[in-house]
Amino acid sequence: MKIIEYIPQLGSGGGERFTVDLCNELSKRHEVILCLSYSLEKYGFYKHEVSPRVRIISFDKKNGFDGTLPFKLLKLICKERPDVVHTHLMAIVYTALSALLMRKTRFFHTVHNTAEVETDGRVGEKIRRFLFSKRLVTPVTISPDSHRSFREFYNMDATLINNGRDIPTNLEVSDEVKKEFKQYRRTTETRVIVQLAHIGHQKRQDMMARVADRLMKEGYDFAVLMIGEIKEIQMAEAIKALDNPNIYLLGGKHNPLEYLKAADAFALTSSFEGLPISLLEAMGVGIIPICTPVGGIVNLINDGVNGFLSADISEEAYYTTLKRYLDTPAEKLPAMKTEALNTYQPFTMVECAKIYEQLFN
Repeated sequence: MKIIEYIPQLGSGGGERFTVDLCNELSKRHEVILCLSYSLEKYGFYKHEVSPRVRIISFDKKNGFDGTLPFKLLKLICKERPDVVHTHLMAIVYTALSALLMRKTRFFHTVHNTAEVETDGRVGEKIRRFLFSKRLVTPVTISPDSHRSFREFYNMDATLINNGRDIPTNLEVSDEVKKEFKQYRRTTETRVIVQLAHIGHQKRQDMMARVADRLMKEGYDFAVLMIGEIKEIQMAEAIKALDNPNIYLLGGKHNPLEYLKAADAFALTSSFEGLPISLLEAMGVGIIPICTPVGGIVNLINDGVNGFLSADISEEAYYTTLKRYLDTPAEKLPAMKTEALNTYQPFTMVECAKIYEQLFN
């Protein structure tokens, strides 16, 4: 089977991480072309993690809407004659022409977020409604909650395939990262919490910083490492303005799994989500998630058993939840970590890719 996986770019993000992993796994059994709107030179955070088995093609798109892209994609499909075109994020808006004309090719689109958020505006919504309702593109949702949001928003059904992420079984924390963590652990009791996500309004790291600052001033012994590309400068500046020496803005990292494995807990304070890859990574290395109850997060975390889930997305609710984690005796945490790891087991990319193959066939 020949498959085109089409995503706008390979910048740092969960959808991009997922697409690279899916391409790599599918390429073990099929011919896979990774198609990008933007150049790797501009957005290539994950370019070195793409398997050499995967062929990469870039359309070198400029910023803003590019009316030439539907024709470039059509030309590519006519040349390659793929069995499947599978789109992610905003790539779907450029597929309408090809989906109308190339009826021998099967088109699929993964909805990586809450359905109404993923449309990114009225034009995107209309294109999606047209393609889905005319059965030109088969929609795929990534968690029970995202599936619910899709059915409510579009008044139609979709295929549910849970997100997947493979964690290397031989993952080790490098000496460099171990040495770095010594500066974060002021005492033997210090708990290190990693927040792995781009710095932006959806992830609300500024709220996390305010909550952490408040609890640290109350005497709690912990550090917060914020790992991710800074997309909103003002938010980063607001975090820095707190001037808290135990809150670290580390930027993007190519070895986030090492930081997660070396940490004690994982934090996510999102206002909306699909099924975060970073949550699967955290549970896959066996650390405790402390999250807001949005998207597929609620399908994975059993509050007090394999992690902590706030009552709602408010700052006060998250303050209470983070405090609950910090007040949990150390001897109770290993059992929760084991539960988190057990929860991850069905969410490997190997299993995820198998189900996509079945759908594509």
